[in-house]
Amino acid sequence: MQLTAVVLATYTSGAAGSTDIEVLARLCCHSPHQAEELLDRLVVSRSLCLAYCRDTDEVAWRLSLQVRVGRAAVQQ
Repeated sequence: MQLTAVVLATYTSGAAGSTDIEVLARLCCHSPHQAEELLDRLVVSRSLCLAYCRDTDEVAWRLSLQVRVGRAAVQQ
């Protein structure tokens, strides 16, 4: 789950990001199904809001407010 969070952070600009689920899975060394499960866990932990379009296999997310605040504090 931590590796998935790091990969998502890499693809996040501002508070949002998107990528293909296949790319995300490959970068995290998981199958697409495993990547979906990990994304679901991050949603349950309220780390991000997620939208997944199965037609295009694109996943888009927005970081939660608490993650954005923490991230801003680290960058300063």
